[in-house]
Amino acid sequence: MRSRIIWLELSILLLALLFAEFGEVLREIRTDVVLDWFVTLAPLIWIDASIIVLYAFFRLYFTPELVPPRTSGAMKRVSAFLVPNTRVLRGGTRLRKVWAISAVVYAVTYAFLQGVFVVDLSGSLSPVFVVIESAIGYGPGIAWAPTTTFGIQLRPYSIAAAASLSLLSGLVFALAVQVIRTTGRRAARALPGPLLGFAVMCPACAGGPVSGLFLAYVTPIAFMGGMGSASAFSRFLVASTLLLIVTLVLSWTMISFLTNVLLPEVPPTATQGSASTNA
Repeated sequence: MRSRIIWLELSILLLALLFAEFGEVLREIRTDVVLDWFVTLAPLIWIDASIIVLYAFFRLYFTPELVPPRTSGAMKRVSAFLVPNTRVLRGGTRLRKVWAISAVVYAVTYAFLQGVFVVDLSGSLSPVFVVIESAIGYGPGIAWAPTTTFGIQLRPYSIAAAASLSLLSGLVFALAVQVIRTTGRRAARALPGPLLGFAVMCPACAGGPVSGLFLAYVTPIAFMGGMGSASAFSRFLVASTLLLIVTLVLSWTMISFLTNVLLPEVPPTATQGSASTNA
């Protein structure tokens, strides 16, 4: 019943998101705002996937009794990679501090690589504050350059991706540090998932270091192969979207594995005893 509650809530949430977005997508396709259906759907997939992952994680984190107890046999092996043991995350403040610091550092790095934060040391930026009106998912956004060397470009799908990737990736880094500190085991195998998130290319941030290189090399090759620019951009969106989903799945799996297998669970009686002592 515990797992069914989570799946039911996620299904209802996803249906609500799809219902809210369906009418706007049809309107944009019928009015020829975009000519490629995936160009319209890509930012919505980014937003929906991020919301689903964040909701599932925080639901388990703030309601740890929904996490199924450890069982023996096949169910234990399956749940070790699917359901994170959030009771481990509530065991100490040091883990949460490292988690917060790692998430912030990851978010800043991701934002710089994807062109959300724009740094131009030549000073060629024009100080401006503009509300970007674009198709659903791409806008409305904000472009703000307070100085001639620094600017910020915020769009709904980029904010959603940065939030989900930073939360999960920061936790993977924090759990890896915790594994090394408490058990002495190597946890380097947990890092490829979060590092892969740095390569999730923002499709509307061609000025970013990573996405700029991708467009510079891949788009000309696609054009010479006989595909138009719209088709190349659509394929670029497909690659970015798949990479985002793969990164979220890998990070979720690594969090589940680290909390279920490598880290000992804090006994509920211990936490209750410390709470009663502090009281």
